[in-house]
Amino acid sequence: MKILLLGTLTLALSISGLVACATAPSLQIPPVRGQSLTPVKKTMKAFTSEQELSKYLAKLAERQKRDRRTESVIAGEAQSNAAPAAPLAKASSDKEESVTNVQHAGVDEGGIVKVHGSHLVVLRRGRLFTVAIGDGALKPISAVDAFGPDMNPSGTWYDEMLVSQDRVIVIGYSYERGGTEVGLFEITDNGKLSYKSTYHLRSNDYYSSRNYASRLVGNKLIFYSPLYFYPGATDPFQSFPAVRRWHKGATANEFRRIVPATRIYRPQGEFNDDYGMALHTVTTCDLGNGGFDCQATSVMGPAGRVFYVSPGAVYVWATSWTSYGEQAKTQSLLFRLPLDGAGPRAFTVSGSRVDQFSSL
Repeated sequence: MKILLLGTLTLALSISGLVACATAPSLQIPPVRGQSLTPVKKTMKAFTSEQELSKYLAKLAERQKRDRRTESVIAGEAQSNAAPAAPLAKASSDKEESVTNVQHAGVDEGGIVKVHGSHLVVLRRGRLFTVAIGDGALKPISAVDAFGPDMNPSGTWYDEMLVSQDRVIVIGYSYERGGTEVGLFEITDNGKLSYKSTYHLRSNDYYSSRNYASRLVGNKLIFYSPLYFYPGATDPFQSFPAVRRWHKGATANEFRRIVPATRIYRPQGEFNDDYGMALHTVTTCDLGNGGFDCQATSVMGPAGRVFYVSPGAVYVWATSWTSYGEQAKTQSLLFRLPLDGAGPRAFTVSGSRVDQFSSL
């Protein structure tokens, strides 16, 4: 009897659940785990032309002016009423053997010590060193500057390195030259180092005490960099992603934009930009055939960011802060930028990430 009653109750609950699913409105939220369901793959909308992008930036600039006027009035009224100011919250900053403590298998991270065959490659204080590690001994082999022969290292930090086959890549940030600096070096089987070339990627300071900016997936060099921009600037395109090859006497006019309007995406809804806006940019540079061919994809979002790189995509958790009311609140967007060139996706999320290790 108990078994019969249990079966009847289970059947009744199942039918009730089916009726509820048929009549309840959709929540528009895809399930976290649904093996038999087709995942949602709606991508963000890109701009169709430079003209459309220019109009969008002009509209943003006008909205920001209007919002600032409104905030000024509110602040004036609050001051006259002697209301205590709400505390402001600061946006958060920023198959071969490998000795790097990588976050994700198959994705090598920049570091200061790498392995090439039977040699250690070491980046230290603006210099590259190789040390033979065979026969249980350490033998110095080669040492060169981590920058080009015609470059002044003053105002530049060289703080991460990757090794791809016979190529050593040194990544730094140059306040002198204004952008991410990428030095390419050749390493032979016997550990000899030689300088080849240097490139600059236009970016803001990428440095983070918790995360490296560069990754290596196969022979593809991956960079994530924020580019802060101001829609009301005389020429906002001057801060858009670009690359140039360094030579003595190189100028800012030699930067070549690598992300057209059709590769810049925007969220469907508005987001709080009181603490600035950023082009969250993923740049992929092909190191095959000895070249340095780079392409980029950008998404517009709040300035604060934490990013995570998997073999297939870069994930950026972008956070904006607002101090309206008695307590500061966060508004966040989670972007997924595929490494195969497909369109990115965006999700509205709550809260903020501490660092990339909370994203796996």
